[in-house]
Amino acid sequence: MNEPIEIPNKSSFKINEVCALTGVKSYVLRFWESEFTEIAPLMSSTGLKLYEHRDIEAILLIKKLLFDDKLTIERAKLEMKILMPREHLVEENFNDYEEDNASMDYFNDVAIVRNTPPAASYSQSKRVLIESDFQKLILAKSKLTEILALTERLQQKNHWN
Repeated sequence: MNEPIEIPNKSSFKINEVCALTGVKSYVLRFWESEFTEIAPLMSSTGLKLYEHRDIEAILLIKKLLFDDKLTIERAKLEMKILMPREHLVEENFNDYEEDNASMDYFNDVAIVRNTPPAASYSQSKRVLIESDFQKLILAKSKLTEILALTERLQQKNHWN
């Protein structure tokens, strides 16, 4: 990798955009997703994979480790744990809300029907917000506030009820 890649200021990227940015083919990217936990794209409501900045940063780092540094996948996994730890984003007993036993039983029953692990195992994959997430939320809140103010002005101007 000769020079750093500038990632556009967007919240999420489609797989073809990520491939164009990183120079990694889509089939390689899908394989890396299965091997490296640092690449964790979100799924849109339409089933489309959406990659965030930290995913692209992880892809670029993996590419450097594998292609430039000539590390094996196993060695690159170990390096990634050191260079881009995700553990600080996860807290084992983190709960967004109080869970009562009835709701946990419901989720466990649904998990059994769907052949997925019970809900108790999902508690370990909940992410804690980090500073960049807060910055994005603050920016989104200010944009929403602007939109609401504009909407109210339009309502008053046009006498909408």
